[in-house]
Amino acid sequence: MQFVPAHSIFTDLYKVSHFTQYPMESRRFTRFWSPVEVQYILVPNNQKTMKRIITLLFVTFFICTSLPLLLAQEVIPSTAEVKGYKLVGGVTPEVKHIGWKYDALHRDFFVPVGFDYSEHPHSSGPAGHMDGVHLAVIHDEALNKPVFRFDIHITLVIDGDRGSAGDRQRNELKTSHTNRDWRDLLNGQQDKWQLLEWKMMIPKDWQPTPNFCHIHQIKAQDGPNNGSPIITITLRANRDGSNKRLHVEHNSEGGSGRSLGTLAQAPLSEFEDEWVHIEQEMHFRHNGFFSIKITRIRDGKVLLTAERDNIDMYRREATVLRSKHGIYRSLAGGNIGRNVPPNPLLKNESLYLCDFLVYEKEGKLK
Repeated sequence: MQFVPAHSIFTDLYKVSHFTQYPMESRRFTRFWSPVEVQYILVPNNQKTMKRIITLLFVTFFICTSLPLLLAQEVIPSTAEVKGYKLVGGVTPEVKHIGWKYDALHRDFFVPVGFDYSEHPHSSGPAGHMDGVHLAVIHDEALNKPVFRFDIHITLVIDGDRGSAGDRQRNELKTSHTNRDWRDLLNGQQDKWQLLEWKMMIPKDWQPTPNFCHIHQIKAQDGPNNGSPIITITLRANRDGSNKRLHVEHNSEGGSGRSLGTLAQAPLSEFEDEWVHIEQEMHFRHNGFFSIKITRIRDGKVLLTAERDNIDMYRREATVLRSKHGIYRSLAGGNIGRNVPPNPLLKNESLYLCDFLVYEKEGKLK
């Protein structure tokens, strides 16, 4: 047996930084291997035995130093490519967008990549709120990256729906139906398969009401039955504000009687102050398909799943089915134009979103 310097077996420091899936995809994996804090290691003179020990040390060293870091990473595999989908677009903020105002984000960031931020309270209408902040890019500590923050107000100004003084509030980002370069890529059409991914965080103490508060919609842009959304992620509570929960809800073609209502629900407490990854797959036809999976990023726990086949996922004569994200909620009995105050449960709220990805593939008409 003899003593040899530890540094003759291990290198000092390695750093590997890689993985950028897509220009708008934010995941980056960085791993560090630190040097072993010993000066000498006892090894035998026999060369074969020494090689075995060195190999074992390397394997042990790798497992002990890398495994905890690997487990701590955000590892949420996408099923998109496995199912034959093609990534066609998406949007997520960068550091340079921090501090940009809503109009610059819309004009110089969203529009060039096929998104639209025109449904917001920044309006000169009777319920407009021109000097308020309703969309901002901020740095999020948990994800360690820039994210979108959507804001809606009850005080000091009651935000309306694009300036209109009615019974609801709206602050949403959507896929564009007017941008010719992106219209057919990012939106749904009859018989198209689409898979959406995004990340979301709902702050603690968000207070829903029994009325609607949609934080995501799939909605027809045109056609005779484009009023109600096909799919929503909706926050609801009892009349007294208790039993707060997150719903996934479905509405069929108007008058068809095929609406399935609540497809799945989970306690809102599972989502509060937690970043989640959402994966939503759809086949746009009257006897279509819908599935959703919401996974908590911190620990990989699946908080909600739903899957339905032969579900009505289309609107007659619709040429565009948009995805919408943000806050669209009822004043729950209130009406700005009639000077009826909103439900006292309602308050100022914020919703955090990022990493929107759109995958699509064509179907086959039967």
